[in-house]
Amino acid sequence: MDCLLAEDRAADNGSSWMRSRRRCVSRDARPRVSRLGPKHKLTMMLLALGVALLATPTMANKASCNQPAPKAIFYVPLPGSPFAAIPTDDGCTIFVSLPATGARDQSHIAVLARGDGDVSVAHVIKIKGWVGGMALSPDGRVLAAADGGGVTLFDATRLIAGVGKPVLGYLNEGPKAGSVYVAFSPDGQLLFVANEWSPSISVYNFIGILAGEPPKMIGKIRVGGSPVGLAISPDGRLLYSTSQTIPGATGSCASEDGKGPRRAPGALTVIDVVHAATDPSSAVLSRVPAGCGPVRVALSLRGDIAYVTVRGDNSVAVFDTAQLLNDKTHALVANIKVGNAPVGIAVSDGFIFVANSDRFGESKTQSVSVLDPGNLSAPGGSIPAGGFPRELKLTSDGGTLLVTNFATHTLELVDLARLKELPK
Repeated sequence: MDCLLAEDRAADNGSSWMRSRRRCVSRDARPRVSRLGPKHKLTMMLLALGVALLATPTMANKASCNQPAPKAIFYVPLPGSPFAAIPTDDGCTIFVSLPATGARDQSHIAVLARGDGDVSVAHVIKIKGWVGGMALSPDGRVLAAADGGGVTLFDATRLIAGVGKPVLGYLNEGPKAGSVYVAFSPDGQLLFVANEWSPSISVYNFIGILAGEPPKMIGKIRVGGSPVGLAISPDGRLLYSTSQTIPGATGSCASEDGKGPRRAPGALTVIDVVHAATDPSSAVLSRVPAGCGPVRVALSLRGDIAYVTVRGDNSVAVFDTAQLLNDKTHALVANIKVGNAPVGIAVSDGFIFVANSDRFGESKTQSVSVLDPGNLSAPGGSIPAGGFPRELKLTSDGGTLLVTNFATHTLELVDLARLKELPK
């Protein structure tokens, strides 16, 4: 299984949640989130807008934030094992989730400041429970972080400033959900949560939450076993989800750690976002086999190709997204061999990047495979990485690749303009 079912299982604090009509409260004394009256809500919205406007960077500041480091590869030491790295749209800040990896460990979110070719940890914020996949709302105001038992919502401005209480509230899925990954719809109206243990994808009305309404789950989408990866088409109409096992399928896949029983293969599921907003139970459009242990999915810039990392097969499965809906038997167009246990994946204008995690090995150095989407049969390049490179993310300008090296506690920044300078 992915993250929560392996090294992060001990971090689940077993807390349960209660939802009322007016607020969400945890039994482990998490802050209460109360509804505001109309006048107070308007005042708070205006204050937030004012802060956001004051914090908006000039073009000169944005250029400074995205200035490349002196070296083509730059490592930032972190006070923990990084899961996900999420840059702000201007590139000036990077949020990094640092999940607890033991029963006595503490989870954190590190806030990194970026500018003039340098990146450093500005401050680190303690959080309760576990933390994994994260996403910024399209307007950049809210950071949503999967916390094992649901989602914690943070005020991004307060996280950056390091002052005040950054937690806005919680979305409860229960301690047995295994919430691990999140994604916003491009219009910011919906929030999707991948629950690895359930297994399901929860759909929330996020616009209502921002308006001060009680958290409202629209419903759940039933998918295959251990769903993790989420990707939304550029037009916002389709959601793609990986599931590590297909319900009812025979165990044709070997155990990835070489110790457990054989497992069923996994699948890629295609979901109608419009239907998910009203009736999630009927939103699944298609499901296709995707090999042994599919864990992440990324789309081409046009959305016509879906790339899936298949951890148990050491490969990337390439699907034609139109055929996923029209002719499932011919949707798989290629299977590309990469390094050991690929997990994270990112797609730029000219490259596909794949994090070879070697999750079940013991090496402290791994690699990121570099593939050419225009010639998938060509030998791929390679970028050095630390131990257990887990997630990949591109900055909004497409110039820098972020790599979270989970085992060696670093965030790696790769200047893509200087790929030719990198050791092979």
